[in-house]
Amino acid sequence: MMAIKISNVRLALAAALVAASGAAQALTITPVTNPATAASTLFSAVLAPSSGITLQPGATYQGNTSTPQSGTYTGFTLAPSSGPTPTLVLPNGAFLTSGTVNIPMTNTANEYTVATGSGSNAQLTTLSGASTNDANVITSSFTVAPGNNAVTATFVFGTDEFPTQTVTDIFGFFVDGVNYARFPSGELISNTPGSPTNFISNPVGAGLYPIEFNGLTQAFQVTGLLDPSLSVHTIMIGIADTSDTRFDSGVFIGGLQATVATNGGGIGQP
Repeated sequence: MMAIKISNVRLALAAALVAASGAAQALTITPVTNPATAASTLFSAVLAPSSGITLQPGATYQGNTSTPQSGTYTGFTLAPSSGPTPTLVLPNGAFLTSGTVNIPMTNTANEYTVATGSGSNAQLTTLSGASTNDANVITSSFTVAPGNNAVTATFVFGTDEFPTQTVTDIFGFFVDGVNYARFPSGELISNTPGSPTNFISNPVGAGLYPIEFNGLTQAFQVTGLLDPSLSVHTIMIGIADTSDTRFDSGVFIGGLQATVATNGGGIGQP
């Protein structure tokens, strides 16, 4: 009888550990609601441990903290419920949206929209070639440890624009004024209706991935080159609706760190 009791205790402990491990891996989003500290909170979340990046004072934030439009996240592991599509995994980081971070962890709406009134962003407008709305942007100056010539981060972009809308929300990753967020084919990180293969379909009601967005990119690593003529650099990470305020989009991004790049920057598999 004693052996049975010990065995039962061991089984119970094993089950508890498995449950705790599963809970720890669940995607958790914490809204950012303080406009005074929003930029520093979000950049702190995006930076990788021992990143080799030193942020300078004066980071700025564009977005609505009452909605709220931005947040930090942990435990980003989105596994498909079936089929051959990949499990999407990211380091902890920040979640920027053109709507609200309080999105459902199911996809039940074809058009999920929360207008934030955060306005347009000139760089994202120029990048997209269309007017922008509900912009959500963090910007900072920074320096890097000697020997590094680039910075890199890992992201997943999701949108409710896919696959039905011709309007394409936009994501930008600007380093020293240059955007490096483009698909390997050269297209901008947006709905890209001309190339639907850039996205993994997450159909409404199908429950393939436990998140609201109708389309998701793979987990990509984006690398931006530093201007060698500068000692202090700038980074801008942002997202916005284009042409309207409907069909929201969002980007999860983390693991920002200094690195040595031997190519022209851009994105690829992490």
